Amino acid sequence: MTNSLALLSIWLGALTLPVLLFLLGGTPATKMRGLLHAATAIASGWVLMMAYAVVANAVAVATAESCDELLRVHDADGAPLAFAAVFGWVPAATCVAVIWGFRRLRRTR
Repeated sequence: MTNSLALLSIWLGALTLPVLLFLLGGTPATKMRGLLHAATAIASGWVLMMAYAVVANAVAVATAESCDELLRVHDADGAPLAFAAVFGWVPAATCVAVIWGFRRLRRTR
């Protein structure tokens, strides 16, 4: 139960931290500053997605009950880590893009 709670908290952190960083950055004075805030928020989300993948792998190793199960975990092809490394920025970028869109919509009204 605590392992799944730890994984869930890291995953939710990977979704909420970019939004919080982007919102706490304030309204940027220039477009370049806005892009910098967005890039920083997306990078933090990517780092947390990588942390989620590493922790999930460590939990799988720690909860292996037999040697055969442990061998199956170690013989895996590493696809979850590779997927997180390549596409881990996408959820954070989506969240930041939605918030950016709401900000622009609110500013124009």
